[in-house]
Amino acid sequence: MRWGILVNLAAIFLISGLLLFLVFCAALHRAVVDDAIEQASVLGDILQRDLRESRTAEAFWDVIKRSCLMRQGLRPLLYDAKGNVLGGCGVGAEVEKPASDATGRRVRVIVGAGPTAIFEETLVVVDATGGFQHGVHTVRGFFKAPSIVGSPAFQFFAAYLVFTQAALFFLGYVLFHRTVIGPVMNVARIAAQASGMTDLQSETDPARFKGDIQRISAGLQAMVSRIVEDRVRMQDLVDELRRTNDELRAAQESLIRSEKMASIGRLAAGLAHEIGNPLQIVMGYVEILKRRCPSDSEQDVTARMEQELKRIHEILHGMLEFARPAKEKRCLCDVNALVGGCGALLEGRKGFRSIVFEQELDTALAPLETEPEKLRQVMVNLIFNAADAVGEGGGKILLRTRAMDKGIEIQVKDSGRGISKEDLDKVFDPFFTTKEPGDGTGLGLSVCLAIVESLGGEIDIKSTEGQGTVVTVRLPA
Repeated sequence: MRWGILVNLAAIFLISGLLLFLVFCAALHRAVVDDAIEQASVLGDILQRDLRESRTAEAFWDVIKRSCLMRQGLRPLLYDAKGNVLGGCGVGAEVEKPASDATGRRVRVIVGAGPTAIFEETLVVVDATGGFQHGVHTVRGFFKAPSIVGSPAFQFFAAYLVFTQAALFFLGYVLFHRTVIGPVMNVARIAAQASGMTDLQSETDPARFKGDIQRISAGLQAMVSRIVEDRVRMQDLVDELRRTNDELRAAQESLIRSEKMASIGRLAAGLAHEIGNPLQIVMGYVEILKRRCPSDSEQDVTARMEQELKRIHEILHGMLEFARPAKEKRCLCDVNALVGGCGALLEGRKGFRSIVFEQELDTALAPLETEPEKLRQVMVNLIFNAADAVGEGGGKILLRTRAMDKGIEIQVKDSGRGISKEDLDKVFDPFFTTKEPGDGTGLGLSVCLAIVESLGGEIDIKSTEGQGTVVTVRLPA
């Protein structure tokens, strides 16, 4: 790169110096021409005066002879009225003859053509016509000014130009290297170290990147590529951490639910042992009382007692689902037939007559190896919950199945009242219910969650208050 800078700076200063040199030479040449015109005019006036003061032909030609013998000065050439040369020592062959009808004095400058004219001699021609004796009509004087190359001004300027250009060249190189190349090299070295590179040259092809600028550029490109790769890896890591956090959050929620269910299981086992048998005895006594109560009021009281005792029995039975899970009985199951059968089983029954059942069953759904009885229990519970959400005013329940990449998806969608955002996170908690007191135990969705997880699947609920609820069950193939 240093040699490249040297070459470029040398070219810049050479061109600028050449332009300055040409401008100076043109100015100096113009000054030399003006000076030559002035000298030629003065010498012409002197020659013209001497010739007119000459009384005799001998004195006249004596003036011409003296002018010709001078090494420097005006070289005369005499013409008659027809333009014929009468004598003299000028160079009349190089200049056109004077006009016969011209009068007075005329000064002309004759130089070469092109830029090289400034390095050639300048010829100034002075014509004086009329007022001469001895048959002379025109006296022409030739004055030659030397080229500017040998002049002291030209030599001084050439030496000055060479010195200043060399000094500026050296100073420009030092300043450019200090203010540009050095800092850029330091930045590239720091960037290379920051990106894990130890040597800029080792990161590039030396046959291709021979200069410092090229090596710096290659190093910076390598650094930028490394930064982009690190950014991509960092983004992948952030995405992986986000997924891990989501999985961890789901695992924590699942663990909390499992702990709750384990607690319910232990509680259910204890309640079954402590309350189950006395409850059966009390229910037997209530049955005896019903038979011996003759009045309607007593019959009503005993019926209510029996209803509440059965409710306690159902709660204990639901809690025992956690304490004593059924044995696995896995087999191939036609999920479409099971889901459609659950809908057909409940459709038209009391409480479901105002509800319209719709089915969207995926015909490409393959048989699934699962536990049909557990899956049927989940579907019945979900349909009952959907019917409770729709209410007696009527509505729609949609049963949908869909094949996934690694399993199946079952949806139960209703057009009921929906679930508020505050309650949506609590629906899987045991004993949590949005129903009126006495209408539910709050164990239905908890049991469904436990069953689906025992089948290796997952269940989630999406609901908008006033617009309905969608419960999705996903089971692996």
